[in-house]
Amino acid sequence: MLVQRISALAVCSALLAACSTHSVQKKSNVPVTGSTQVTATMDAPRYIAQPNSKLTAQQYALQQRQQDAARKRGKIAEQQRQQWAQERARNQQAAQQRYEEEKQRITRLKYHQKYKQEQLRLAQEKLRAEQQRLIRLEYQRKYEAEQQRKAYAQKAAEAQRLAAQQASQQRQQAAIAEQKRLARQQEAVRRQQLAQQQKNDKIRARSLARYRENQAKQQAAARSAAQTPLTLAGGQGSSGQALNHNTPVAYQQARSNTFRGAGWHSRLPGDVAHNLRLRGISARGMSAYVRPANGRGPAVLTAAADTPRNPASTMKLVTTYAALGALGPNYQWPTEIYITGPIVQGTLRGDVVIKGYGNPDFSESDLRHLLGSLRHRGIKNIAGNLVADNSHFNIPHQKPGSFDGKSGAAYNAQPEALLYQGRGSSYRFRNLSKRVQRHTRKMPRSKGGRSDLNTNLFGAFWKVWVGKMGGGMQGRFRKGVVPQGAQLVFSHRSKPLRHILPTINKKSNNVMARQLMLTVGAQRFGAPGTPGKGAMAIGQFMESRGLHFPELRIENGSGLSRVSRISARNLGEMLVNAYNSPWRHDFMNSLAVLGVDGTLRNRMRKSGLAGRGRFKTGTLRNVRGLAGYVQASNGQMYVVSILHNDRKARSSAKKAHDELVKWVYWGARNNFVSR
Repeated sequence: MLVQRISALAVCSALLAACSTHSVQKKSNVPVTGSTQVTATMDAPRYIAQPNSKLTAQQYALQQRQQDAARKRGKIAEQQRQQWAQERARNQQAAQQRYEEEKQRITRLKYHQKYKQEQLRLAQEKLRAEQQRLIRLEYQRKYEAEQQRKAYAQKAAEAQRLAAQQASQQRQQAAIAEQKRLARQQEAVRRQQLAQQQKNDKIRARSLARYRENQAKQQAAARSAAQTPLTLAGGQGSSGQALNHNTPVAYQQARSNTFRGAGWHSRLPGDVAHNLRLRGISARGMSAYVRPANGRGPAVLTAAADTPRNPASTMKLVTTYAALGALGPNYQWPTEIYITGPIVQGTLRGDVVIKGYGNPDFSESDLRHLLGSLRHRGIKNIAGNLVADNSHFNIPHQKPGSFDGKSGAAYNAQPEALLYQGRGSSYRFRNLSKRVQRHTRKMPRSKGGRSDLNTNLFGAFWKVWVGKMGGGMQGRFRKGVVPQGAQLVFSHRSKPLRHILPTINKKSNNVMARQLMLTVGAQRFGAPGTPGKGAMAIGQFMESRGLHFPELRIENGSGLSRVSRISARNLGEMLVNAYNSPWRHDFMNSLAVLGVDGTLRNRMRKSGLAGRGRFKTGTLRNVRGLAGYVQASNGQMYVVSILHNDRKARSSAKKAHDELVKWVYWGARNNFVSR
């Protein structure tokens, strides 16, 4: 519509321009006269339009009307344009106002959203604060409950401590009484053994005299026979009588308790010999002895059974059996603790002395028990030194690792009267002080004291006394003896011997076996115990049981030796004697069970013999041994003794030894072992 109007206005403007085209003339400069001059002086237009065309009055009027209409229309169009401009301005203003309002609305929405977020954050913070308050209340409640529980526990512990103290005093009194009783009993046994030994010495002396007399008669008969024709040798009664008594009486006595004859088999079974040949091992280095454990009947196998051989750790069987007989299964080792000065306001003005008597199983719990007795005396601080008394044993000095050069190996540990956790009291570890620092930050003030923390007993003492009991210690570690006038604070007793033997035999603990032999020697011949006294005491015990082993050589009782010797027959006969002795139960329980525990836990597990044998193993370079008991398939118990000395024995002979055990087990059913 607006376009049409604008087009109409344009057409009208064009028409008006066309109609107004006239010839315009300037006013003449010629002077006029009369009325003309008066008229010229009036206000007249400077220009006079003279139309070129001759128009009528009607046409002229029409033209004027058209021009007026065009002007009117132009004016109307101008007004409309102004109205349209105003309308556009109003619309723009309204749009700008709406834009501003929308912008303000969006801003308000943003601020409102931020307000809601802030309110939510404040609510969450309030919720967290409430939760933390509740948690604090819960922790406070738990803390109060824990404090109450600790107070009750402390009261109960105090009551227990008092009860334990009373019980400990009662046990000490009972232990002292038991110690006196055992001392009297041991003295009676010692006297009885001494009397029996004197009796045996007399018997041996008489037997030796008779043997010499018979030897003299034999020699006289031999000289007489040399002078008499041979045809008369069987007819002379004196000669025949002399030849019928050519066996010493002492040998007859040994034969009454041991079997000395040939067995049913004098060679190794075929499967065993074949197994040795497959591995390139000579059968000449292997000795084997098999006999029913009840001692009834002859031996089943005596293959090179009388050849003395190195038994390795099977020598522990000899040591532990002798210890059971000489000490008794209930024997307990004492360990004593002394103080050498007065106690002033909780401080000991002197030394603490610990004296050992050879306990092979002295551990941290035992040490804590000993040091607890100092606490009961009211001692909190020690101004003196810690002294270790090892005078109960006298052991020749031996360079650590002299056996195979491995001084740090546990199996090379040296025996000592005050042995602690398998090592000597003065044995020095490399980094023991660092392990002690894990339990206490309080260290000795002196450089020497800090160095002593690497010593076995002093490091353990510091860990328990300072780290766990909160005590004080100003001194260092020393070796010495209990001085005269020292006060005995407490005497600790070890576990009974029957509970220690399984560790020795099942795990083949060398140093514990050596402790055992030294204890037997000290008990039999008096302190200090020495290897010589121990070996002599073991030999005397064997003779008292009717076991005469002329080839027996004992160096230290553990078998960790190159000079120890015993024959497979005598080792087997000792097992027969032990099986028929009062100590059979304790002795057999100390042996490793085949395929179950100890050094045999992984041996012959899938052979069907697991759990049917109890053995002691032994291995050294060029040495392997196996000795013990096996229950055959017919239910009968047999003694098996295998000693093998060969350069391949340790590395390659185990399968052959297992084959021999199987042969004993199955051979009983197939009449290869029992008739």
